[in-house]
Amino acid sequence: MAENVFNEGGDFLIRVRDAVNAKLNLEQQISEMNGELKRMDKGISSENKDIQDEISTTIKKRRNDVEDEYDKQLSQIISKRKKVESEKEKKIDQAKASRIKDETKGIVSDSRDAEKELKKLFRQNKVPGFCRSKFFYVMFMPEGPVQTLMMVVGYALLFIGVPGLITLLIRKTAINHSTMSDGTKTFLTVVIAAVLVLLLAGAIFLIYVKVKVPHAIVLQQGRKYRRAVAENDKQIRNVKKSIEKDADESRYDVGEFDQRIREITDEEENVREEMHNALKDFDDQTAENIRREIEDRRNPKLNEMKENRNSLAQQIEQAESKLKETSLVISRDYASHIGEDMLRQDRLDELIAIIQSGQASTVSEAISVFKNPNREPVTRQAQAASETPAPAAEPMKPEIPDPFVPGPEIDQLEKNVPPQDQPPQE
Repeated sequence: MAENVFNEGGDFLIRVRDAVNAKLNLEQQISEMNGELKRMDKGISSENKDIQDEISTTIKKRRNDVEDEYDKQLSQIISKRKKVESEKEKKIDQAKASRIKDETKGIVSDSRDAEKELKKLFRQNKVPGFCRSKFFYVMFMPEGPVQTLMMVVGYALLFIGVPGLITLLIRKTAINHSTMSDGTKTFLTVVIAAVLVLLLAGAIFLIYVKVKVPHAIVLQQGRKYRRAVAENDKQIRNVKKSIEKDADESRYDVGEFDQRIREITDEEENVREEMHNALKDFDDQTAENIRREIEDRRNPKLNEMKENRNSLAQQIEQAESKLKETSLVISRDYASHIGEDMLRQDRLDELIAIIQSGQASTVSEAISVFKNPNREPVTRQAQAASETPAPAAEPMKPEIPDPFVPGPEIDQLEKNVPPQDQPPQE
């Protein structure tokens, strides 16, 4: 078989070249179709995602529309309930205030009488009116540990806080803007603070000498009135606290408000139940109907895309099967005889050109000529001349490059010179 092959002529090499070209074309087609298949898969995936996004967005929007409608009703109902509750609380507060006033009427009257008696006592003994205040008794006649602590804090604020604050204001507003030295400013600040402390101490001393000592007995008598007032204030606070904590609303006549609140609460519960049922129906039925409507509208396009994709996949499968068959034929019938290295389009073209130029008559001879390192390469012009009959007028042809050096001139030549029928083998 090998010997017969080597004795073949140019027709055999043309068949080999056609088979190699067919294989290359199939590989190119398969590559292009695989690229198109990837683009189709991407388009199908994108279309699927768009459909699911539209379904999700539409369902969410319509569900929110249902929910918003019920939320609007609930908001109005809750606002109405809060208004009634506010009216109820207002009436209860008014009733409690009236109750506190009634239950503390006697205590308030006793405190007012005690204040009058204290005022009368001080007026008769010519004691200054400010001595009736709680502040005076705490600062000059404290009673018990609590008032003693209050007195200490009061004197600390009086002799430290007040002079310090006044001195700081004077320092920032007047002294710091003067042209005096820093030492002078500090000295002046200390002097001002000392003067303020002395003035306050003097005032306290005068009150002690001129008021407390001369009227000590009257001030002691006035303390019992102060105690009575304080005790009455404590009783008033306890009564007020007890009434405010009383949760029994039956005495305040708010049954009408309670009835209205119950009716509004029942209405709210009914709306919430309707909302729950409506959303459940939407999730169970409406959402599925929306899904089907969108899929029915958009699936035809998606199915067409899938059909085109499957059709292309079948074409690829057929082309790959054909490529496999062609590759098997080339490997079995050609590569094993003339060698894998000769199964290149440029080399097959050169072998065909060698035979057609008359340098060889068989495959074996053409391969020998091809492998001769001293041979002159056959040009494409010679090959074209052997394949093309003599024309009436010789057309101008471009310069033909070496067949082993591919370039743009080859493509241009193939465009300018149309292919001719293969001449008969000599």
